[in-house]
Amino acid sequence: MGVGKQLWHLGRGNAALIAASLLTTFAFGGSAFAAAPTTSLIEGVLTSSGGSAAADGNYQITFTIYDAKSGGAAVWAEGPTAVAVSGGRFVHALGSVTAIDASKLLAAKSQWLALKVGADPELPAMAIHSTLFTLVAGEALKLSCDGCINGDQLANGSISAGKLGINYAGSATKGGAAADLACTACVGVAEMKFDGDVDLGGNGLKAGDIIGKTITATAFVGDGSKLTGIKSPAGTCKVTGEVVKGIAADGTLICIAALDPDALPKDGLNEISNNLLSNQFVDTIDGKADVGIPDNTGADANSSLDFPDIGISQTFELTVDVANTDLSTISLTILPPDDKKTGWVLCDPCGEKDVKSYKKTFSKDALPKSGDLAKWIDANPKGAWNLKVLDSSFCVPQAPGNSTLCNINNQTDGSIVSWSIKIQTLSNKKVAVNGDTYQAGTAYLKDVDIAGGLTVGGQKYEGFSKAATFRWASFKTYDNAVGWVMQNDAAMFGGVTPQQWTDQDRYAWNMSADKEVLRTLFNKKLWAGKNAMVGADVWPNYSSTNGMVMTALFRVKNTTDKDITWTPYFYYTAYSGWNERASVTINGLQSWSTTGSGKTGLNLTVPKNRTSTVIFVSTASTTTGHVGSGMYVRMCVLGFYNNSLVLPAGLSFVDDLDSAAGGWEQ
Repeated sequence: MGVGKQLWHLGRGNAALIAASLLTTFAFGGSAFAAAPTTSLIEGVLTSSGGSAAADGNYQITFTIYDAKSGGAAVWAEGPTAVAVSGGRFVHALGSVTAIDASKLLAAKSQWLALKVGADPELPAMAIHSTLFTLVAGEALKLSCDGCINGDQLANGSISAGKLGINYAGSATKGGAAADLACTACVGVAEMKFDGDVDLGGNGLKAGDIIGKTITATAFVGDGSKLTGIKSPAGTCKVTGEVVKGIAADGTLICIAALDPDALPKDGLNEISNNLLSNQFVDTIDGKADVGIPDNTGADANSSLDFPDIGISQTFELTVDVANTDLSTISLTILPPDDKKTGWVLCDPCGEKDVKSYKKTFSKDALPKSGDLAKWIDANPKGAWNLKVLDSSFCVPQAPGNSTLCNINNQTDGSIVSWSIKIQTLSNKKVAVNGDTYQAGTAYLKDVDIAGGLTVGGQKYEGFSKAATFRWASFKTYDNAVGWVMQNDAAMFGGVTPQQWTDQDRYAWNMSADKEVLRTLFNKKLWAGKNAMVGADVWPNYSSTNGMVMTALFRVKNTTDKDITWTPYFYYTAYSGWNERASVTINGLQSWSTTGSGKTGLNLTVPKNRTSTVIFVSTASTTTGHVGSGMYVRMCVLGFYNNSLVLPAGLSFVDDLDSAAGGWEQ
């Protein structure tokens, strides 16, 4: 039994507790071979800051042994654990909560015990004396053995088998006489059996050291591969220009052409050119429009289109727009290039009696009444296509020459308003370079150099080192002689009619989200630096109905994962007195509008991780003077200033309207 005298001061503020006492530890032992106890008692006293005994009760105390008085590493710890205090005194068995690892304790050069009461700071550690070292007994007990070698066997002279009591087979390899070489069960191949792994360390295993012969095997057992006769591949590919793709099971080389045609998909041109080149296009070919449908004659109305040889279609859509006073008597048939007789029946009949308009788009997901439209996916739709429309409501006059009996007037009733074929093409005839298209046969694309311009066939083309900054359009809306221009067709003016633009308060966000409609209007490009003048026009106005529209479309790409603010500064005109507006939209949102003329800066939030569409619209100003009776002078301007076409970091202009699809969301 050992006794150690320790003194602790424990406390925190006015609630301080002080323990000043003998710390007594007890070690218990039994017989020489009994297991040594793994706990050690500690006894102490807790007092208040005034010196009186601490109140009776349970205190949460943490015990820690360190390898140094301060700044040392913890060797062992337990707690916080509830310790009962009575009259200020407490007793606790170290190791009763967390076992003490004797090997770690003894590995430390010194041991220091520290206490921590509740949330109070830990108290200074005190040195541990001899008591805890009785745990060495637990380690020593592990050394007990039966039949150990003692001093009788290790008498003066050499150690012999007789002294050690070793039974052997009489071989020199087992301690016997060298002359007695005859033995059974000596070390041999039969004894070289291992149930586990053999670790040779840094030494090598030589077959000659075992039996003097080469080790051979019929199979390698373990991973199930049964590898036999493995040969290292040697040599090179036999065909010039080929490269090694792999090794065959027999060890021979597998070679392929250095430019493996299967390694890159046919639509992968953009992937290897950093999106500078592309051979994928969206092409729409229109058939002959406004073809009248014969009324009550039994004859077909025919419209044709010649689809050019532009490549393999990845998607295929057929759109028809037919009008008639009675669709219940109308049937539509399309004749593709490989079928000039039967064709596909699109509809028969095409509607109810009182329905006068038939508009529909057919695709692989919306099939016609008959015919294999899907066959034109992954095919070349080149050649002549014909649309036939038949009005089956006709009769034969009962009296010769008296057509009035059938109400036959030999006129037309309705028309093929329009029809078209649209495909996404994987072209083998043309390529797009930064948005500009080049057709094979007109300029062969070889030795292409994008840096600083475009070189095609040795000829240098300037202006292709970067994409166009934006697209624009400018138009007037009314003619005094014929009325609203282009029959007031919204499809030609961004999805808004000319009348609506300059007579009915339309805004940029009223434009169609359909990229095809936008492509129709915005077909002119501008390359700009820090600023750009779109247009400035002054003209005599013969009527308040006439107006002018200038508009610009930007495609702005945000490559970051955060929204970025772009502030364009621009000049604009508008006149609310004649129902005209200046406006801005980003992705169809109502971003900004005004009823007057001037200039401004606008904060636009460009969404993260996408390409956005930004459209500016400027209409005409109020009248600025008279140039004659009934004639006014008006002005229309749109321009960007204050270096606002220099985009913030993370944004860039892209010219992708030719290939972009979807609506405002793309």
